[in-house]
Amino acid sequence: MRFNKFLWGNYSQTERGKAALQRYANPTKEIFDNDPDLIEVFKVFVKEEFLDQYNEPVINVDIVDLVKSAAEKLPICSREQAEEAYIELYKNYIPYQATDKSGKVDDVFFFGEAEEDWYDYVAAISLGLHQAHPGYFLPYDFRSCFHQLTEIHEEFGIPLAPVPSKGDKTGRAFYYLDINTVWQEFRQLHGLNAVEMCAFLYDFAKEFVTPTDANDLPLPTKAWIITGGAGNNDIETVELDTHETVRYWNANSGVRRGDILVMYLVRPKSCIHSIWRAASDGFVDPFFHYHSIAWIAAPIKTAAVPLTTLKTDPLLSKKGAIRANFQGPSSKAPLSFEEYQAIVDLMVAQGQDRSVLPVMQTPPAQLEVDLGNERDVEIQLIEPLLSQLGYRDKDWVRQMPVRMGRGERNYPDYAIGAVMGRGNESARMIIESKYQLSSRREFEEAFLQAKSYAVRLQCDVMALAAREGIWIFEKHRDAFQIEHHTYRSWGELNHPDIFHQVLAVVGRQSILVKPPSKAS
Repeated sequence: MRFNKFLWGNYSQTERGKAALQRYANPTKEIFDNDPDLIEVFKVFVKEEFLDQYNEPVINVDIVDLVKSAAEKLPICSREQAEEAYIELYKNYIPYQATDKSGKVDDVFFFGEAEEDWYDYVAAISLGLHQAHPGYFLPYDFRSCFHQLTEIHEEFGIPLAPVPSKGDKTGRAFYYLDINTVWQEFRQLHGLNAVEMCAFLYDFAKEFVTPTDANDLPLPTKAWIITGGAGNNDIETVELDTHETVRYWNANSGVRRGDILVMYLVRPKSCIHSIWRAASDGFVDPFFHYHSIAWIAAPIKTAAVPLTTLKTDPLLSKKGAIRANFQGPSSKAPLSFEEYQAIVDLMVAQGQDRSVLPVMQTPPAQLEVDLGNERDVEIQLIEPLLSQLGYRDKDWVRQMPVRMGRGERNYPDYAIGAVMGRGNESARMIIESKYQLSSRREFEEAFLQAKSYAVRLQCDVMALAAREGIWIFEKHRDAFQIEHHTYRSWGELNHPDIFHQVLAVVGRQSILVKPPSKAS
């Protein structure tokens, strides 16, 4: 949907809407409870006399107040000046003085010397800027929840710049400016003040995002290993977790909501400790230190499986992650169906109750169906597959009208991520359905038909689907080529590893969440 002033007006008159508007009229650290960095103060490395009995720094800095004080000294009367002010703070850092236990003033310290401070503490920085200049900066409270921000932007047609790479620290430090700019443009376009924009982002729009919890999780299609380290207090943290725990964790961006997550704890534990479920798809968060993240939930503390035991298993001992002691990129690869079963078997051998562990499911079997025509293929094969790939009904348009040639009207069977508009139609992917494609001639004709739609709609991906299976075409050298495709029968899609390969290419997270190509 797009922003609807009528719906917004109704919302703002409800008790909930009025409470949200009152809450954000003077936002403080206490109302932003999503990110602990707003409450947790910045700690610095200091001289010996500033250390407490636990050798921890006792000089703590309230980042919100620090940034607010620094920003108030900078005159801002335009969006250009707001951007210049942010750049000035970034380049010159933010100085402050601290006193030791006797009250003696110590050396001057600087917040922001490390570039990662600007994205690790984006929530506190943005709130300080907002308190100083509410008309030009909006608080950012989506750290660790970038997937929700992405859904809100997608739902309401708010543009979003590509996320900087993990190593681009400068880009990540300045990414808040990109987001703040489009937020300011959106609120001015729709006549919202800063208070209303906060209520829109953090209350009204939250109704349109996928919940991050363990309720109604889809069946798992893949299993992954996630790791916890002693240096981050991960071991102490997960030991205290209960089955109701929901938290975010460093994870592969290929994780899908519902997937199985096998928690391995490094030294001194060096064992598999528990099994979790993914409460969200994996996603890249420019403001999360480790960049790649997923929300995890419903932990089951299992019989421990030591690394030494994993290395003696005939199948698991061949896995790169285990050979590398779960260090480096090899630990990010998913487990195959057989590898996950091998881990479960090792747990059972240690006394684990198999019945309480999640089972890696396959998509519902689709072979025992009665197909008599093309529409049967759509109802019994294509549409269930779209659901399994994470799409909702609103994500696709069946028989989308498209003008081609001399006003000729055509109708691609399924347009995913469709944008309607006479002469300006577009889509992220199209699927052309046929009853059967049993001959080379039928296949070539269907390919050319689908290609004409895909090119017209500026798609990066297209697919053919028939009773025999599905053919997926990605652009090769900026064009669709008949010989460059992936084919899977409906029976093959019942294997979780094969299904996940298809999910990674044409799943909702891959097609709709990523930015469109420059061509579109």
